[in-house]
Amino acid sequence: MSGAFQTTIKTECALGGVGLHSGAAVTARLLPAPAGAGVVFRRVDLIASAAGGQHDRVRQTTIRAHAENVTTTRLGTTLENEHGASISTVEHLMAALSGCGVDNVLVEVDGPELPILDGSSAPFVEMIEAAGIRTLKTVRRSIVLTDTVRVEDGDRFIEIAPFDGFAVDVEIDFADAAIGRQGASFENAAGAFGADLADARTFCMRSDIDAMRNAGLALGGSLDNAIVVEDGAVLNEGGLRREDEFARHKALDLIGDLYLAGAPLKGRVTAFKPGHDLNVKLAQAVLAATDAWEWAEERRDAPQTVDAREAALV
Repeated sequence: MSGAFQTTIKTECALGGVGLHSGAAVTARLLPAPAGAGVVFRRVDLIASAAGGQHDRVRQTTIRAHAENVTTTRLGTTLENEHGASISTVEHLMAALSGCGVDNVLVEVDGPELPILDGSSAPFVEMIEAAGIRTLKTVRRSIVLTDTVRVEDGDRFIEIAPFDGFAVDVEIDFADAAIGRQGASFENAAGAFGADLADARTFCMRSDIDAMRNAGLALGGSLDNAIVVEDGAVLNEGGLRREDEFARHKALDLIGDLYLAGAPLKGRVTAFKPGHDLNVKLAQAVLAATDAWEWAEERRDAPQTVDAREAALV
């Protein structure tokens, strides 16, 4: 998220897999986008059934990745546009885009949610790094905190305070001894997200799986894409990737959800028992607290601009 100018990816790239909740095969294809586009999702599977001409059909199936478009945060973050087109489980890709410093990208998806892959952001980071990142001519704007913004829910809270950079401190507390009380910290720097957080997987309790599936959720979940815990033990063969993988994944989710503010944030985030609900509420609270932050730009010599083919994509 550092640097003076906006970015996009150099070449298109794609990953396929199953949706965590639907269990259906789905592919996400990332394409370069022009400066100012932001992160945009497009449900290409809905275009043919949408009404109107081609332009109208594309518009109706395009969803801006922004906190104002979040409709639910149950077991993941879901975005929906004014025409009812939605996309779910966006947080791991959003975290990868944030961590890799990608400002603008078009994400074409042929299903209702993104592929869960291995339950972390690492496959997305690897794909983005292989595609490469292109620097654009337009100056990047960041949301710089000048005062503290805080959201709470019982003993749970998240706050973001003024800080020269972007940092996250997360603490979680679970009854199961396999998780317990643990923390993780992250400070943004080149390559830090990929090295420190990207491979941390999502997790759940074995006792919750039947309830989720009875509700039509987690139909694609397995030990291949989530850590499963039961009675103080990790059920996955090979165990954890890191001792504090649970807290690191919560930090990953938080970074992904906060990228829905629509621009990089500069501040220190402190979270106790975070979840998608509080993460999104903080992003929304920051945007609403216009007296607690200001836009900041950094001007330097301009690099190459985006080409005409990319400019036509969004």
